[in-house]
Amino acid sequence: MVDADGRPLPGVLVELWDSERRLAGDGSDPTGHFRLAATGATAGARVLFARGIGLEPARRILAPADSVLRLVMQTHAILIESANVEAEPAKCPLDDDPSARALWQQAASHYDIALSAYGVRTDVLLFGAIVAPDSLGVIDTTRLVATFIHGGYSALAFATRFKATANFYAVPAAGVPWRRYGRWHYPLLESSFAWHFADAMFASANRMILAGRDDEGFIINFCSSRGNRPYIMGHLTIAPDTTLASAEWEFVTPQPREDAGGQVLFAPADPRRRGQPIVPVAGLFWRRVLRQVYQEWMEYRQWYRCEGPLSCSAPTPLRPDAAPPPGAPPR
Repeated sequence: MVDADGRPLPGVLVELWDSERRLAGDGSDPTGHFRLAATGATAGARVLFARGIGLEPARRILAPADSVLRLVMQTHAILIESANVEAEPAKCPLDDDPSARALWQQAASHYDIALSAYGVRTDVLLFGAIVAPDSLGVIDTTRLVATFIHGGYSALAFATRFKATANFYAVPAAGVPWRRYGRWHYPLLESSFAWHFADAMFASANRMILAGRDDEGFIINFCSSRGNRPYIMGHLTIAPDTTLASAEWEFVTPQPREDAGGQVLFAPADPRRRGQPIVPVAGLFWRRVLRQVYQEWMEYRQWYRCEGPLSCSAPTPLRPDAAPPPGAPPR
């Protein structure tokens, strides 16, 4: 585990995940090394996640033969200077890029959005605090609180979600007694609404442009600015296997405007299949509070399937069906 200059990084949390749960974890030692035992419990691992204080979370798809890996961690994308919080700039596309939209459509085709919206729940560890700007991204693991998250919409609300497009990204928060919100109430895109990034409503609301490609996959910048209504701007990372890897965004509102945004990392999905839930592994929400920053970090542990859209009293572990044979078309 090294930084961009090749220096060892101690204290980085590294986790193995399959499509539904955290399988194993370790922290890097003073020389930057970590070890995850290749036991039967981790034999089906698909993705490696890493995070550290002041570092951008990393996501690496694992090949069957991977045994020794070198991860290069980048500094956190949210830069703090004095009292200002500035999200890493993402250009707001003026026109839609057909190649970017086609790539997004291919990624979205792997997922069942209705199931993701109200058919799953998860165990989660949550940390929320008001911190100094230079402490944004510093997570006190001793203060993580265990809770759970159920689906983000009722079946009726999900079916009529397009009617809420104009004010989906923010509504005035007058009377909302939750420190997460200030002047605006934002959707939980980093947790129970994370499925939005694969939903048709996201595609209809946002313009997209292909911004580039790196070792992590394809980068698509998006922006939903239209008139004077609230919108988001940011970027998606689509893995080389065409599944969604992560999203990062900034909320932009009319006056009174406040700085706020978030990030979500997704669990791996089988690129040969469709109808899978899209579930996050970790999420971050932040907003400026005067000269400080409120941050809320969530770490997910196990995703379950609910018995129905209106009840989740007896959830069962997600168990993907057997993978199709090589060369078979996706279902």
